[in-house]
Amino acid sequence: MANNYPLTPKRMGLREIARGLNEKGVPTTRGCEWYTGTIKYILENPLYRGIAHYKENSVKNKDLALF
Repeated sequence: MANNYPLTPKRMGLREIARGLNEKGVPTTRGCEWYTGTIKYILENPLYRGIAHYKENSVKNKDLALF
């Protein structure tokens, strides 16, 4: 997502992000439309930030982070 939709300096809501991706024709992994729930899941998911949890261990790797 980071490569397909550059963030603008203004704050964007989930609907705006999803609408922008759909208008640009950027498909999801499954080839569907973007929904606010999908955007929220990506933004809140620690794996997309490069943070992996296993049992009580937590590892942060900036090289793996998507944003």
